[in-house]
Amino acid sequence: MIKARPNSKLIFTGTFLVICLILMLISYNNPLWFSKLREGGYSLGNFFYSLSFNSKKSLSDTIKIIIQAKKIKKENELLKRKLNQLIIRQKNYYQEIEIANQRLRKLINLKKRTPYDLLPAKVLAYSPQDFFKVIYINKGKEQGVLRDMGVVNTEGLVGKVVEVYPEQAKVMLIIDKRSKIGVRVQRTRDIGILQGTGNPEICNLDYILTKAEVKVKDAVVTSGLGGIFPEGILVGYISSVEKKPNYIFQKIKVKPAVDFGKLEELFLIVRKK
Repeated sequence: MIKARPNSKLIFTGTFLVICLILMLISYNNPLWFSKLREGGYSLGNFFYSLSFNSKKSLSDTIKIIIQAKKIKKENELLKRKLNQLIIRQKNYYQEIEIANQRLRKLINLKKRTPYDLLPAKVLAYSPQDFFKVIYINKGKEQGVLRDMGVVNTEGLVGKVVEVYPEQAKVMLIIDKRSKIGVRVQRTRDIGILQGTGNPEICNLDYILTKAEVKVKDAVVTSGLGGIFPEGILVGYISSVEKKPNYIFQKIKVKPAVDFGKLEELFLIVRKK
C-alpha cells in the first residue's frame, strides 16, 4: 500500500495564511507594536541600502584613485626620462657647443691680430708612429696648402707642413726632434734655435750666449729669420736656465705655449702677396 505524500505547496500556503492571520490579530490587538515593527523593518532596509550604496561609492572612488595614481606614475616616469635627457644634453652636448664657441671666438680674434692671412684647418689624426710629433690636417693641395707652411693655433706656434696630399697635409710639430726654428727671447732680443726633444713639455733653446741675461718665464717668439715663420709668433716660455763656466752658450729649456695633447682647430699661415 502506497502512502500519500503531503503537497508541499499546500503546506507552504497554509503556513503563510496562518502567519498572516497571526499578524492581523497582533495588528488588531496591538497596532502600536506592529507600527514599531514595520518602522524597524524600514530602518533596517534603509541601513542595508545605505551600506550597499556607500560601499559601492567607496569602491568606485578607490578604483578611480588607483587609476589616477597609475596615470600620475606614468606621467612622472615620462617627465623623469625627459629631465634625464635634458641633464645629459646640458652636461655634454650644450657644454661642448659652448666650449667650441669659446674656441672659435679665440680663433676669430687671432685672425684679427695677425698681419698675415690664415687658412683654417682641423686635426684629422695623430700619427701612431710619431705620436705627439706628427699630425694630419684636413686641408691639402686642393685648398692651396704648400710645403713648409707654418701652422699655429690660438696658443702659439704648432709646427710646419712637411708633406702635402690632394685633400690632406702632414704637419711636423715643433716638439719633434727634427724640428729646428729660429727664435728670439722677446725681452732681451737674443736670437737662438729652438729644437724639439720629443717631449711635449720641453724644447731646447740653443746658441744663447752665456752673457745673455735671459730669465725663467721669459717669452720666446719666432725671429722671422729663415723665411718660414713670420716674426713674433709665441713659441713658449723659458722654464730653466743653466750657465756653466768656460761654456760659450747657456743650457736653456723652453716649455711650449701649445698644449699638443688638445689640438683641434688650427691655422695655416699664408704669406700675403
